[in-house]
Amino acid sequence: MKRFLHSPAGLGLAVLVALCLLTLGIAASRVYGATHPERRVEAAIDFEAMELRVTDVELNSLDDVPLSAWWIAGDAARPTIVLCHDVGSGKGALLNLGLALRDQGFNLLLFDFRGHGSSGPAPTTLGLAEKRDVVGALDYLTREQGIPVSQIGVYGVGMGAHAAVLAADERHGLKVLVLDGLFPDASFALRRRMALGWEAGERAQAILARPLFSLMNGHAIETPRASDVVGRLVGRDLLLLAPADDEELALAMREMYETIPEQADADGNLMVLDATQGTGLYGEGVAEYHGHVGAFFSNRLRAKRRTLNVVSR
Repeated sequence: MKRFLHSPAGLGLAVLVALCLLTLGIAASRVYGATHPERRVEAAIDFEAMELRVTDVELNSLDDVPLSAWWIAGDAARPTIVLCHDVGSGKGALLNLGLALRDQGFNLLLFDFRGHGSSGPAPTTLGLAEKRDVVGALDYLTREQGIPVSQIGVYGVGMGAHAAVLAADERHGLKVLVLDGLFPDASFALRRRMALGWEAGERAQAILARPLFSLMNGHAIETPRASDVVGRLVGRDLLLLAPADDEELALAMREMYETIPEQADADGNLMVLDATQGTGLYGEGVAEYHGHVGAFFSNRLRAKRRTLNVVSR
């Protein structure tokens, strides 16, 4: 045995084993980092100076993870928008968009996903488990605020968009969604968050990432997938916002958009923008983006309300 270990073949095998263990260790470390982002807890915000009525609320996800949220009351006669942030972010990151929607009279619910901000601890699963947080937010609004789900719209960016799509598959009453940077599945997002800038290393670690993700988080990464769900969200109004400077993501979003069937009472829309919430907004792009989001919610939720009124008569 000693002779073998000191032979060229033995040394080669030892080097190979060491490289495999190193690759496994790096992959495990990166999967852990991707699913345990650093928490960003918002500093104290002077809402009074902003002339905002904000109520701190705590709600529960569908699996009872406590979630920290802000309820911002608008016009009682207007619909309500739930804002879902991206991985590694928090509800405060969407406050500017919230202010623009609030100026249109919308009621707002912004919350921190599990493992983010001031919400309860839990691994991040890039939308898979987070769909339960979105469902919990919807249930809170219908149960505690008395708002019919048909009068609720959901905005999501990145992980928030993925979670929103998966939640809509379970809450059929949810009719209007705006989805910024929607990735087709959790594997897509995990691979990008693990990127090393080294093609061979990325390929090797991508092979390990899926089983490691499942082992470390107790949740299979393969399903559900937004790419399978979008096409069956029949009767929903969807707006997909894709970043022009991210060709891979924009292509994936276009492919999902093309699975949306033609419908008489609902439609899917795809807009490719120079800048989105997920890629960074600045200058005139901010107002343009807020305008697209606000107009879509206003037009589609108002239309849904008229339809419901006709049916109720």
